[in-house]
Amino acid sequence: MEKQIYEDIAARAGGSCAVAVVGPPKCGKRTAVRALAASLGAACGEEPAFRLAEGVSVAVGDADALAGCGAAILVTSDGSFGGLQRAELAAAEGEIAAKLTAAGVPFIVLVNSADPASEGCRAALAAWGERALAADAEKGADADEVFSCLLLSFPPVRLDLFLPDWMSALPEDSKVAADILARVRAAAPDIVTLRGCACIGEAFADGDLTFESCETDAAAGRARCRFAAKEGAFYRVLSEECGEEIGGDLQLMAYVRALKDAKRFYDLYSKAFAAAETGGYAVVQAGGEALLRPPEPVRRGAKCGIRLRADAPSYHVVRVEVLSDVSPITGEGEQGEQLARNMLDCYERDADAFWNTDLFGRTFRDMVCDGLREKTVPLDARDKLRRALTRIVNEGKGGVLCILL
Repeated sequence: MEKQIYEDIAARAGGSCAVAVVGPPKCGKRTAVRALAASLGAACGEEPAFRLAEGVSVAVGDADALAGCGAAILVTSDGSFGGLQRAELAAAEGEIAAKLTAAGVPFIVLVNSADPASEGCRAALAAWGERALAADAEKGADADEVFSCLLLSFPPVRLDLFLPDWMSALPEDSKVAADILARVRAAAPDIVTLRGCACIGEAFADGDLTFESCETDAAAGRARCRFAAKEGAFYRVLSEECGEEIGGDLQLMAYVRALKDAKRFYDLYSKAFAAAETGGYAVVQAGGEALLRPPEPVRRGAKCGIRLRADAPSYHVVRVEVLSDVSPITGEGEQGEQLARNMLDCYERDADAFWNTDLFGRTFRDMVCDGLREKTVPLDARDKLRRALTRIVNEGKGGVLCILL
């Protein structure tokens, strides 16, 4: 187990890692190095230093000379020995931690205590959270525990969020997707270590998701956090997306059945409407079996034969540019001209404000839009238009004479 830990530390540091043991004076840095070496059965020289594995070494370091340092163990104390007060130590270790952070060196805090279970030691640990461990270096230290903690203090390289499968069908601009991204961005600055990736679950405490687990690949610096949807979230989001109230399986089944005909219509005619949007005209066959008519005898001079006919409906989609022209009278003479100029100036300054201008209880926007809605083919001309188009299609004659009365 320990071999894998040390290989992962080397991998995270780029192949080799010099672990510096730093801290305030009289906190037991040298004793801690010897205790770690003894825990692993490694040889520790006169100047406390030893090799963990290929490319990984541990030695007492200088917080003011961090060049070449791949990681660090900040050894401090709860004030239980050395004649130092905890307040003095807290200020000194804070300065060293700031230097390590500024240099981008991953580190953990090892609180050296004559009684690791004491209240004073627990208070010292609480100041550093999950980054800190307690040990009595005089009696020994658990190297596996210390270096496992150090490995998780490296920054994450990648954080993968596994959401419920149905959320992948939502568009990026959906309310749910936007909320998830906002929560991740808000939590990201606080995730500075691989161990800290699990805190992203706190960002979703009051959302649609519930945090399930966080798995880490320490060697790759990768964390995989899994979320599940809270009860009722699926149907609430579904209701928002489709614009219908869907509260359970019954309403969902009814809604899906209602969409069946709409989907069939869309599949049949959507391409024609898209073509009409770009080209102005499109035709679509209604589908289904053609109606085969009985054969009819045909005589042409001395020749005789039969006529075979079949009927099938088709729909012709035509895009028509409907124009609406409204000319409100603004007044007479110079007063009218001045008012017209003011309206044009208003349009140039703010087009939306101009179209929302109220005149006689209606806005300009309402006036022109009502004109668009009112224009259509007159009832008595619709059948004539259909018959004319039918002749053009069946007889293949492109000449059209249109007389508007």
